[in-house]
Amino acid sequence: MKGGERTRVVVADDHPVALRGLEGILRDAGFAVVGRARTGREALRLIRELGPDVAVVDVALPELSGIEVARRTRELGVPVILISMYGEEALMREAAAAGAAAYVTKMSSPREIAETVKAAAHGEILLREEAHLSRVTCHVSPLTPREREVVKLLAEGKKIGEIAEILCRSPATVRAHKAAAMRKLGVHSTAELIRRARELGIFPP
Repeated sequence: MKGGERTRVVVADDHPVALRGLEGILRDAGFAVVGRARTGREALRLIRELGPDVAVVDVALPELSGIEVARRTRELGVPVILISMYGEEALMREAAAAGAAAYVTKMSSPREIAETVKAAAHGEILLREEAHLSRVTCHVSPLTPREREVVKLLAEGKKIGEIAEILCRSPATVRAHKAAAMRKLGVHSTAELIRRARELGIFPP
């Protein structure tokens, strides 16, 4: 993706209403939807032919599952975001093993979906697979890319005012991101927030 160009996205969902809704969310956020698919095979074909910056693919597609599409797309270098009605850990584990860049549920807000697409287009992997003594676990960040950025800067010892300058946002906006991150991670102090984020693998120690 060259500077100044809109992020090109392929979307895939077997339900026409869900497909139109997803396309609308992405268009409203400024992305260019260059392909639509109703089956896994069609999604794979479009990804190969169009070479989008990101593909947003429903997990439960006919012909090929979204997870299989992600697995077959790895070699192409196109980040795949899997979307599902369910946030089951087993599905997330499969998605991570298949090389998906992120996993979001259909309960996510339009903003969260848009921010996840933006992060994936810039090479961020929001879904990771790690092996510890033969046990595979997945770390799925519940935070938006901006919230993770704020937490990371807090961990580096930056103050709210400094973070606001770095991110070109107002201090009030930074505080709102921090408060949202604390609420999502169930913590009540900055120290707890940083520790919990590291435990979840949201950013490296």
